[in-house]
Amino acid sequence: MSEEKSVFSRRTVLKGAAIGGVGLAAGTTLLSGCGSDKVSGSINWTTRGGGDSGDAIAKSVNDAFTAKYGNDVIAQQVNSDDFQNNFVQILQGTPDDAFGWMAGWRTNARADLGLLADVSDQIKNLGDSLSSAAVQGATNPGDGKKYIIPTTYYPWGLHYRKSMVKDIGMNPESINTWDDFIKMMTLTKKKGLVAYAMGDKQGWEAMGTFDILNARINGYQYHIDLLTGKEKWTDPKTQEVFKYFAELVPFMNTNFMDIDWDGCRDLLLQKKAGAMMMGSWFANDFKAQSQADYDDLWVVPFPEINPEHGIDTIDAPLDGVSVAANGKNIEGGKLLAEFWGSKEGIEAAIAGGDTSIYVSNDFDTSGYDAFNNQKLAVLAAAKNIMFFADRDCRGDFAGPILGPALQNFMINPKNVNKILEDTQAQWDALPPL
Repeated sequence: MSEEKSVFSRRTVLKGAAIGGVGLAAGTTLLSGCGSDKVSGSINWTTRGGGDSGDAIAKSVNDAFTAKYGNDVIAQQVNSDDFQNNFVQILQGTPDDAFGWMAGWRTNARADLGLLADVSDQIKNLGDSLSSAAVQGATNPGDGKKYIIPTTYYPWGLHYRKSMVKDIGMNPESINTWDDFIKMMTLTKKKGLVAYAMGDKQGWEAMGTFDILNARINGYQYHIDLLTGKEKWTDPKTQEVFKYFAELVPFMNTNFMDIDWDGCRDLLLQKKAGAMMMGSWFANDFKAQSQADYDDLWVVPFPEINPEHGIDTIDAPLDGVSVAANGKNIEGGKLLAEFWGSKEGIEAAIAGGDTSIYVSNDFDTSGYDAFNNQKLAVLAAAKNIMFFADRDCRGDFAGPILGPALQNFMINPKNVNKILEDTQAQWDALPPL
């Protein structure tokens, strides 16, 4: 299959179509400013993953945009990992105009290459609806401009089904310590189930487990220092992280190299696994299966290991919408991107079935269901927010080096010293940024 066919999986012309915080656009040009001047021409938008639920959310938002502005939205959904892996090549060509993307290095490094349009004015138009923290997270430290409109964020937490935890005789709301966690996994495994679901075919999924173990054992600052080269992969503190990681491997499914993140989601969805460490974006899939499945889903902060750091740090990546500098309808892309970040856009996404947590201050959380309130509780328990390993460090290390290193470790934990030595050597060999 050609790269184009693998990346661009489907495209439809709609009076709208997209997904909460992910997409692309094209058409003609004109003005910007949500709620102000109109732009001309159709706008092309790409949804980065999400399946049927993503399409439904996207269509709801883009329908609302079309109803307000009259511009047709030409929508496509692409494979998220393919889009991510081929991002630079796509944007160096003739890309669509607006797309959902990820804050942090993935935005800032591409902005520095001139591939993204400045959306500082659109963020200014949204005014006080965006929190100062969200705006800061969207700011490129290189030039102080904004190249992503922040829309949603989500906690990475320990997810499980309340009914399954009750079934093994434990309280689903009291998995607080490492001992609690090990007990839960031990009892789950005794029932013949996968205790800790892992899918790492793409090489990034296991980073979430590594991140949280490192944060729980060594704290937030060590996470940042390790991923920026100030600390060593061969340091005893890093080695300690892998000692705990090795304890998890016997509880994992043996086919973790053959399935993606959604494969381990399916294990939980089908009640074949007890728990998984993942971002909460997949809750939409539980809701799509049934309200009962969604009501059964729960999330807690990953349990405490080192009391010095408690549960004070989590991964909570910030997602949003960016605009391609090489798009055909850049101003149209900016208008659509701004709409995604507006109250109207948020309300349309929720009406389409979105369960995401929005960064907008205009969003009323009083009607949140139990699961979303629990996500807020997980976020509130943290004093420090990590963006995720492959967003907190340079891309030529995270994907090509760290991802395979973690895979090799899970395949053969006893080879950890050699793996860490090789990882450090590869870091040392990277060219200066």
